[in-house]
Amino acid sequence: MKATALVTGATGFIGSHLARRLLAEGYHLTVLIRPGATLEPALREQCHIVYGDLNDSRALAFAVRDCEFVFHCAANVNTWDSATNYYRTNVLGVQNLLDALVHNNLILKRFVHISTVDVYGYPQHPADETTEPRKVGFGYGDSKLEGEQRVWQTANAHNLPFTIIRPANVIGPGSQFIREIGNALDRGDMLTINRGQAHAGLIDVDNLIDLLLWAARSDKAINEIYNARDDTELNWYDTLQLLQQMLQTDKKIRNLPFPVAMAIARIAESLYALTGQTQEPPLHRLLVCMFGKTCGHSALKIRQASNITSRIPIEESIQRSAQWFLSDIDRASVPTAQQSE
Repeated sequence: MKATALVTGATGFIGSHLARRLLAEGYHLTVLIRPGATLEPALREQCHIVYGDLNDSRALAFAVRDCEFVFHCAANVNTWDSATNYYRTNVLGVQNLLDALVHNNLILKRFVHISTVDVYGYPQHPADETTEPRKVGFGYGDSKLEGEQRVWQTANAHNLPFTIIRPANVIGPGSQFIREIGNALDRGDMLTINRGQAHAGLIDVDNLIDLLLWAARSDKAINEIYNARDDTELNWYDTLQLLQQMLQTDKKIRNLPFPVAMAIARIAESLYALTGQTQEPPLHRLLVCMFGKTCGHSALKIRQASNITSRIPIEESIQRSAQWFLSDIDRASVPTAQQSE
């Protein structure tokens, strides 16, 4: 009999890659998607589709009922949004999904929750899983941390087997992160902070999915939290140099010292707030931290537990990311509030 799984966020980046892999491995797959969302044809033909979102209790109850494995990929991953929007999806949405599992699922083998290394709050030095996460005022990371806390609380109260995975910066075909960087390189307005010496913390989406599937199946991973990134020490300078070569663009990348970039970001945020603008400023504090503080947090725990090494080398990952970007016909699209991470 086929194993049964649910993927939330299957119209997004990680979720769509994960859904394809699960189907290839013979899972009977359910996907939760919002009405009107576009699901790629191969998934539409092979998946059981439940229409709804993370605030639709009836849809959630129906989606989780017969699933042994639940992969929660849906999240608000925007780098600029309101606290209310982050909270609605990344906290209340998580709680709603957990409540649906508690009340409607008697066969759950694993709830795999995709979080982020942003929960560490951009410390000066690399963190591991013994490092205490902290809120630092960025809506995305703060809401993802609270979402993790909801997983801990509900799972422990109701004996739900879970695993939390904290990926670093996920790249590969379809990555909105690569799209934004590629667009900035094309326009000639890409910045480095402190000459790009901060660890980029990259992980290829298919390498991440290898780890997600292990986390769902392994007894070692029950009720554990893991950081996830590829085994590479590439910094932002070298990453951008490789991308530029593959995109065949030679526009100058400007550099700012971290304190200068942070001062400009604070001014930009203040001006946008004063004028009532809701769109994302060209530079803000989260972007400065993303490119100016280390994202190279330790993934030693999951490597030792799983014995999985990065199947796709980082250079190949950047190359296929660049190839996808060059062929992408929708570069102007913006991640939506329930996009996969």
